[in-house]
Amino acid sequence: MNLKRFFPALLFFAPFFLFSQSDSFTTTGKASFYDDKFQGRETSNGEEYDQDDFTAAHRTLPFHSIVHVTNKQNNKSVVVRINDRGPFKKSRIIDLTRSAAKKLDMIPYGVVPVKIQTLTFLDRIDLTDSTLKENEVWDCFSQKVELPDSAIFVWQTESVKHAFYMASDILLSYKLSNVYVKSIRTGNERKFKIFIPLPQVTTDALTLIRTLKKDGFRYTKLIH
Repeated sequence: MNLKRFFPALLFFAPFFLFSQSDSFTTTGKASFYDDKFQGRETSNGEEYDQDDFTAAHRTLPFHSIVHVTNKQNNKSVVVRINDRGPFKKSRIIDLTRSAAKKLDMIPYGVVPVKIQTLTFLDRIDLTDSTLKENEVWDCFSQKVELPDSAIFVWQTESVKHAFYMASDILLSYKLSNVYVKSIRTGNERKFKIFIPLPQVTTDALTLIRTLKKDGFRYTKLIH
């Protein structure tokens, strides 16, 4: 059965049920983040480590697993993709990029207690990088939409599932009404960009941009 036709129906429940624990692996422990010296080095799956991206190292989870990480001290969360092995200290369960650590507000502490949850909701459907057509824009609630003239660009990824999980986490973290995902093609690669729609340029929008940058989304900017 081709499950693409059920994509809107399942995502209608997003973002609130995307992080349901009923069918996901959840564990607790301590998280740390990479030292800056690892910037540009090869990760265990052959990618180049990018401290401005939202990836992580885990000892056993399959590469490209999408994981929801929550800082138990402040309840801040982030969604990361596993692309490396580690951490190598047994007392820690996950190593995060600097940007992911900023989203959790853990930089001053170095190591914090976290809950990590492997996300599986979107595995129920035939959702691949080609499910969304080039230049299509979808919102967090599975509706096809038009990108407004004014919007905030937040982040981009090559994983469609990471994009939708991250969009939902951003919506909940910043108490937004909606977040959009746009599919684009760069050369031979498909990328998925996250936008926050704006009806107009406002002071609140500029404040949100500063907050997002502080929280690790370094390339956040207003487009119009």
